[in-house]
Amino acid sequence: MKHIICGLLALAAGAVSAQEVTGYAGALHVNQAQENSFSAGVSYSHPVGQHFALSLSYLNEGHPTDHHRDGVAGQIWVRTGYNQPGWTFGAGAGQYYYFDTTELHNPVGTQYTNDHGWAAIYSLQATYHYPDSRWYNQVQLNRISPTGKDATTALMLGVGYQFNGVKGDKLHVQDASADEAVTIMAGQGINNSLDSERATIAAIEYRRAVSRYIDWTVTAINEGNTAQSKRNGIATQLWLIRSLNEKVELGMGAGPYFTAKVPDAEGQRSHKAGLVSIAGRYHLAKRVVAEAAWNRVVTDYHRDADLLLIGLGYSF
Repeated sequence: MKHIICGLLALAAGAVSAQEVTGYAGALHVNQAQENSFSAGVSYSHPVGQHFALSLSYLNEGHPTDHHRDGVAGQIWVRTGYNQPGWTFGAGAGQYYYFDTTELHNPVGTQYTNDHGWAAIYSLQATYHYPDSRWYNQVQLNRISPTGKDATTALMLGVGYQFNGVKGDKLHVQDASADEAVTIMAGQGINNSLDSERATIAAIEYRRAVSRYIDWTVTAINEGNTAQSKRNGIATQLWLIRSLNEKVELGMGAGPYFTAKVPDAEGQRSHKAGLVSIAGRYHLAKRVVAEAAWNRVVTDYHRDADLLLIGLGYSF
Protein backbone atom coordinates (compact mmCIF):
# COMPACT_ATOMS: atom_id res chain seq x y z
CA MET A 1 0.00 0.00 0.00
CA LYS A 2 3.01 2.32 0.15
CA HIS A 3 2.36 3.79 -3.32
CA ILE A 4 -1.18 4.81 -2.36
CA ILE A 5 -0.08 6.20 1.00
CA CYS A 6 2.56 8.36 -0.69
CA GLY A 7 -0.06 9.64 -3.10
CA LEU A 8 -2.41 10.49 -0.27
CA LEU A 9 0.30 12.40 1.53
CA ALA A 10 0.84 14.44 -1.60
CA LEU A 11 -2.89 15.09 -1.81
CA ALA A 12 -2.90 16.44 1.71
CA ALA A 13 -0.06 18.84 0.95
CA GLY A 14 -1.51 20.24 -2.29
CA ALA A 15 -1.80 24.02 -2.44
CA VAL A 16 -4.82 24.30 -4.75
CA SER A 17 -8.15 24.28 -2.88
CA ALA A 18 -10.41 22.80 -5.59
CA GLN A 19 -11.36 19.19 -4.99
CA GLU A 20 -13.31 16.96 -7.38
CA VAL A 21 -15.46 13.91 -6.61
CA THR A 22 -16.70 11.78 -9.54
CA GLY A 23 -18.90 8.69 -9.79
CA TYR A 24 -18.55 6.38 -12.81
CA ALA A 25 -20.34 3.54 -14.57
CA GLY A 26 -19.58 1.82 -17.84
CA ALA A 27 -18.42 -1.26 -19.73
CA LEU A 28 -15.33 -3.44 -19.31
CA HIS A 29 -13.52 -5.69 -21.78
CA VAL A 30 -11.23 -8.54 -20.69
CA ASN A 31 -8.55 -8.56 -23.36
CA GLN A 32 -7.21 -12.12 -23.19
CA ALA A 33 -10.58 -13.82 -22.66
CA GLN A 34 -12.42 -11.57 -25.16
CA GLU A 35 -15.20 -11.17 -22.60
CA ASN A 36 -17.31 -8.19 -21.56
CA SER A 37 -18.68 -7.10 -18.19
CA PHE A 38 -19.60 -3.93 -16.31
CA SER A 39 -17.33 -1.42 -14.60
CA ALA A 40 -17.98 1.18 -11.91
CA GLY A 41 -16.05 3.45 -9.59
CA VAL A 42 -15.69 6.61 -7.58
CA SER A 43 -12.73 9.00 -7.62
CA TYR A 44 -11.33 11.89 -5.60
CA SER A 45 -9.09 14.26 -7.56
CA HIS A 46 -6.95 17.13 -6.28
CA PRO A 47 -5.46 19.64 -8.78
CA VAL A 48 -1.86 20.71 -8.24
CA GLY A 49 -1.31 23.85 -10.27
CA GLN A 50 -3.07 24.39 -13.58
CA HIS A 51 -1.92 21.27 -15.41
CA PHE A 52 -1.34 18.50 -12.86
CA ALA A 53 -3.54 16.53 -10.49
CA LEU A 54 -3.44 13.59 -8.10
CA SER A 55 -6.29 11.15 -7.70
CA LEU A 56 -7.42 8.27 -5.53
CA SER A 57 -10.07 5.92 -6.90
CA TYR A 58 -12.03 2.81 -6.03
CA LEU A 59 -12.72 0.67 -9.12
CA ASN A 60 -14.94 -2.38 -9.58
CA GLU A 61 -14.01 -4.48 -12.62
CA GLY A 62 -17.26 -6.37 -12.81
CA HIS A 63 -17.82 -10.13 -12.89
CA PRO A 64 -16.04 -11.78 -15.81
CA THR A 65 -16.02 -15.58 -15.76
CA ASP A 66 -14.12 -16.93 -12.72
CA HIS A 67 -13.10 -13.45 -11.52
CA HIS A 68 -14.57 -10.76 -9.26
CA ARG A 69 -11.89 -8.07 -9.16
CA ASP A 70 -11.86 -4.59 -7.64
CA GLY A 71 -9.32 -2.33 -5.97
CA VAL A 72 -7.91 1.08 -5.12
CA ALA A 73 -5.81 3.18 -7.52
CA GLY A 74 -3.54 6.18 -7.01
CA GLN A 75 -2.62 8.20 -10.12
CA ILE A 76 -0.73 11.27 -11.31
CA TRP A 77 -2.46 13.30 -14.05
CA VAL A 78 -1.36 15.77 -16.72
CA ARG A 79 -4.31 17.93 -17.84
CA THR A 80 -4.98 20.80 -20.23
CA GLY A 81 -6.47 22.80 -17.37
CA TYR A 82 -9.22 22.78 -14.77
CA ASN A 83 -12.05 24.91 -13.41
CA GLN A 84 -12.91 26.44 -16.76
CA PRO A 85 -16.07 26.06 -18.90
CA GLY A 86 -15.94 23.68 -21.83
CA TRP A 87 -13.77 20.66 -22.55
CA THR A 88 -10.53 19.73 -20.83
CA PHE A 89 -8.42 16.61 -21.42
CA GLY A 90 -6.03 14.57 -19.31
CA ALA A 91 -3.82 11.49 -19.13
CA GLY A 92 -3.03 9.61 -15.94
CA ALA A 93 -0.79 6.79 -14.78
CA GLY A 94 -0.27 5.05 -11.47
CA GLN A 95 -0.62 1.91 -9.41
CA TYR A 96 -3.69 -0.20 -8.67
CA TYR A 97 -3.91 -2.53 -5.67
CA TYR A 98 -6.44 -5.21 -6.54
CA PHE A 99 -8.52 -7.81 -4.70
CA ASP A 100 -9.50 -10.70 -6.98
CA THR A 101 -11.89 -13.49 -6.00
CA THR A 102 -10.93 -16.26 -8.42
CA GLU A 103 -12.68 -19.57 -9.05
CA LEU A 104 -10.60 -22.75 -9.03
CA HIS A 105 -11.88 -25.87 -10.77
CA ASN A 106 -10.57 -29.21 -9.52
CA PRO A 107 -11.75 -32.86 -9.22
CA VAL A 108 -13.25 -32.36 -5.75
CA GLY A 109 -15.37 -29.41 -6.79
CA THR A 110 -15.21 -25.69 -7.45
CA GLN A 111 -13.30 -23.65 -4.93
CA TYR A 112 -12.00 -20.08 -4.81
CA THR A 113 -9.06 -17.97 -3.72
CA ASN A 114 -8.67 -14.31 -2.78
CA ASP A 115 -5.67 -12.95 -4.69
CA HIS A 116 -4.08 -9.58 -3.98
CA GLY A 117 -1.47 -7.68 -5.93
CA TRP A 118 -0.29 -4.55 -7.73
CA ALA A 119 -1.03 -3.60 -11.34
CA ALA A 120 -0.19 -0.65 -13.56
CA ILE A 121 -3.13 1.58 -14.50
CA TYR A 122 -3.19 4.06 -17.41
CA SER A 123 -6.10 6.41 -18.12
CA LEU A 124 -7.34 8.97 -20.64
CA GLN A 125 -9.98 11.49 -19.67
CA ALA A 126 -12.23 14.09 -21.29
CA THR A 127 -14.20 16.44 -19.01
CA TYR A 128 -16.92 18.95 -19.82
CA HIS A 129 -17.38 21.74 -17.25
CA TYR A 130 -20.72 23.52 -17.43
CA PRO A 131 -20.68 27.36 -17.36
CA ASP A 132 -21.50 28.88 -13.98
CA SER A 133 -21.77 25.46 -12.38
CA ARG A 134 -19.62 23.15 -10.27
CA TRP A 135 -21.11 20.08 -11.95
CA TYR A 136 -19.29 18.36 -14.80
CA ASN A 137 -19.49 15.26 -16.98
CA GLN A 138 -16.54 13.02 -17.76
CA VAL A 139 -15.57 10.22 -20.11
CA GLN A 140 -12.67 8.04 -18.90
CA LEU A 141 -10.80 5.13 -20.46
CA ASN A 142 -8.84 2.86 -18.07
CA ARG A 143 -6.29 0.19 -18.94
CA ILE A 144 -5.27 -2.13 -16.08
CA SER A 145 -2.33 -4.48 -16.69
CA PRO A 146 -1.50 -6.87 -13.82
CA THR A 147 1.39 -9.32 -14.09
CA GLY A 148 0.21 -12.89 -14.65
CA LYS A 149 -3.49 -11.96 -14.84
CA ASP A 150 -5.90 -10.76 -17.50
CA ALA A 151 -5.58 -7.12 -18.53
CA THR A 152 -8.80 -5.11 -18.77
CA THR A 153 -9.96 -2.03 -20.65
CA ALA A 154 -12.91 -0.02 -19.29
CA LEU A 155 -14.85 2.87 -20.83
CA MET A 156 -16.83 4.77 -18.21
CA LEU A 157 -19.10 7.81 -18.11
CA GLY A 158 -18.94 9.98 -15.01
CA VAL A 159 -20.81 12.74 -13.20
CA GLY A 160 -18.78 14.91 -10.86
CA TYR A 161 -18.90 17.91 -8.56
CA GLN A 162 -16.13 20.37 -7.83
CA PHE A 163 -15.78 21.61 -4.25
CA ASN A 164 -14.10 25.01 -3.81
CA GLY A 165 -13.32 27.40 -1.01
CA VAL A 166 -11.68 25.28 1.69
CA LYS A 167 -8.08 24.27 2.17
CA GLY A 168 -9.01 20.68 2.83
CA ASP A 169 -8.15 20.50 6.52
CA LYS A 170 -10.59 20.26 9.43
CA LEU A 171 -11.99 23.78 9.24
CA HIS A 172 -14.99 22.76 11.34
CA VAL A 173 -12.64 22.19 14.29
CA GLN A 174 -10.94 25.08 16.04
CA ASP A 175 -8.17 22.79 17.28
CA ALA A 176 -7.92 19.76 14.99
CA SER A 177 -5.58 17.90 17.33
CA ALA A 178 -8.37 17.74 19.95
CA ASP A 179 -11.05 16.32 17.64
CA GLU A 180 -12.36 13.04 19.06
CA ALA A 181 -15.49 11.03 18.30
CA VAL A 182 -17.18 7.75 19.19
CA THR A 183 -19.41 6.31 16.46
CA ILE A 184 -21.77 3.31 16.63
CA MET A 185 -22.31 1.64 13.25
CA ALA A 186 -24.26 -1.21 11.70
CA GLY A 187 -24.58 -2.64 8.22
CA GLN A 188 -23.90 -5.63 6.04
CA GLY A 189 -20.90 -7.91 5.59
CA ILE A 190 -20.30 -9.62 2.24
CA ASN A 191 -17.82 -12.48 2.00
CA ASN A 192 -15.59 -12.42 -1.10
CA SER A 193 -16.49 -15.97 -2.10
CA LEU A 194 -18.30 -17.69 -4.94
CA ASP A 195 -21.68 -17.18 -3.27
CA SER A 196 -21.10 -13.76 -1.59
CA GLU A 197 -22.61 -14.85 1.74
CA ARG A 198 -24.09 -11.93 3.67
CA ALA A 199 -24.55 -11.16 7.34
CA THR A 200 -25.67 -8.31 9.57
CA ILE A 201 -22.64 -6.69 11.19
CA ALA A 202 -21.90 -4.01 13.78
CA ALA A 203 -18.98 -1.88 14.91
CA ILE A 204 -18.00 0.82 17.37
CA GLU A 205 -15.28 3.27 16.38
CA TYR A 206 -13.13 5.63 18.42
CA ARG A 207 -11.58 8.34 16.24
CA ARG A 208 -9.02 10.97 17.14
CA ALA A 209 -7.45 13.63 14.92
CA VAL A 210 -3.70 13.57 15.43
CA SER A 211 -3.06 16.46 13.01
CA ARG A 212 -4.96 18.65 10.56
CA TYR A 213 -4.93 15.89 7.92
CA ILE A 214 -4.40 12.63 9.84
CA ASP A 215 -6.86 10.67 12.00
CA TRP A 216 -6.28 7.56 14.09
CA THR A 217 -9.03 5.05 14.81
CA VAL A 218 -9.60 1.95 16.93
CA THR A 219 -12.63 -0.06 15.82
CA ALA A 220 -14.28 -3.08 17.43
CA ILE A 221 -15.99 -5.17 14.72
CA ASN A 222 -18.47 -8.03 14.83
CA GLU A 223 -18.76 -9.60 11.35
CA GLY A 224 -21.85 -11.65 12.12
CA ASN A 225 -22.28 -15.36 11.55
CA THR A 226 -22.14 -17.02 8.13
CA ALA A 227 -20.86 -20.38 6.98
CA GLN A 228 -17.72 -18.78 5.57
CA SER A 229 -16.84 -16.14 8.14
CA LYS A 230 -17.42 -16.20 11.89
CA ARG A 231 -15.02 -13.46 12.80
CA ASN A 232 -14.73 -10.50 15.13
CA GLY A 233 -11.87 -8.40 16.35
CA ILE A 234 -10.27 -4.99 16.70
CA ALA A 235 -8.72 -2.90 13.92
CA THR A 236 -6.48 0.12 14.30
CA GLN A 237 -5.93 2.45 11.34
CA LEU A 238 -4.26 5.66 10.28
CA TRP A 239 -6.38 7.88 8.01
CA LEU A 240 -5.62 10.71 5.64
CA ILE A 241 -8.56 13.12 5.73
CA ARG A 242 -9.69 15.83 3.31
CA SER A 243 -12.53 18.26 3.99
CA LEU A 244 -14.70 19.07 0.97
CA ASN A 245 -16.40 21.88 2.88
CA GLU A 246 -16.95 22.76 6.52
CA LYS A 247 -19.30 19.82 7.07
CA VAL A 248 -18.16 17.01 4.75
CA GLU A 249 -14.95 14.95 5.04
CA LEU A 250 -13.57 12.14 2.93
CA GLY A 251 -10.81 9.83 4.07
CA MET A 252 -8.91 6.61 3.47
CA GLY A 253 -7.51 4.44 6.23
CA ALA A 254 -5.40 1.31 6.49
CA GLY A 255 -4.05 -0.82 9.31
CA PRO A 256 -3.94 -4.24 10.98
CA TYR A 257 -7.04 -6.15 12.01
CA PHE A 258 -6.58 -8.39 15.05
CA THR A 259 -9.20 -11.12 14.82
CA ALA A 260 -10.40 -12.94 17.93
CA LYS A 261 -11.95 -15.77 15.97
CA VAL A 262 -11.00 -17.35 12.64
CA PRO A 263 -13.13 -19.76 10.57
CA ASP A 264 -11.78 -23.20 9.60
CA ALA A 265 -8.95 -22.90 12.13
CA GLU A 266 -10.52 -22.76 15.58
CA GLY A 267 -8.01 -22.10 18.32
CA GLN A 268 -5.29 -20.92 15.95
CA ARG A 269 -4.09 -17.34 15.78
CA SER A 270 -1.49 -17.61 13.02
CA HIS A 271 -3.64 -15.97 10.33
CA LYS A 272 -3.08 -12.33 9.49
CA ALA A 273 -5.62 -9.73 8.38
CA GLY A 274 -5.69 -6.05 7.56
CA LEU A 275 -8.40 -3.45 6.99
CA VAL A 276 -8.50 -0.94 4.12
CA SER A 277 -11.29 1.65 4.32
CA ILE A 278 -12.85 4.60 2.54
CA ALA A 279 -15.29 6.73 4.52
CA GLY A 280 -17.32 9.90 4.33
CA ARG A 281 -18.32 11.89 7.40
CA TYR A 282 -21.00 14.59 7.64
CA HIS A 283 -21.13 16.93 10.63
CA LEU A 284 -24.84 17.29 11.37
CA ALA A 285 -24.15 19.58 14.33
CA LYS A 286 -21.20 20.66 16.41
CA ARG A 287 -21.23 17.39 18.40
CA VAL A 288 -23.09 15.01 16.07
CA VAL A 289 -21.51 13.33 13.05
CA ALA A 290 -22.88 10.78 10.56
CA GLU A 291 -20.53 8.31 8.90
CA ALA A 292 -20.72 5.89 5.96
CA ALA A 293 -17.81 3.53 5.26
CA TRP A 294 -16.69 0.80 2.88
CA ASN A 295 -14.16 -1.52 4.48
CA ARG A 296 -12.24 -4.38 2.87
CA VAL A 297 -10.89 -7.10 5.15
CA VAL A 298 -7.69 -8.39 3.51
CA THR A 299 -6.64 -11.86 4.71
CA ASP A 300 -3.95 -14.46 4.09
CA TYR A 301 -6.40 -17.39 4.30
CA HIS A 302 -8.94 -16.59 1.54
CA ARG A 303 -11.58 -15.07 3.75
CA ASP A 304 -11.65 -11.50 2.45
CA ALA A 305 -14.86 -9.55 3.09
CA ASP A 306 -16.55 -6.23 2.39
CA LEU A 307 -17.97 -4.45 5.43
CA LEU A 308 -20.54 -1.77 4.56
CA LEU A 309 -21.31 0.36 7.61
CA ILE A 310 -23.33 3.47 8.46
CA GLY A 311 -23.55 5.09 11.83
CA LEU A 312 -24.00 8.06 14.10
CA GLY A 313 -21.33 9.47 16.38
CA TYR A 314 -20.74 11.96 19.14
CA SER A 315 -17.80 14.34 18.76
CA PHE A 316 -16.03 15.81 21.81
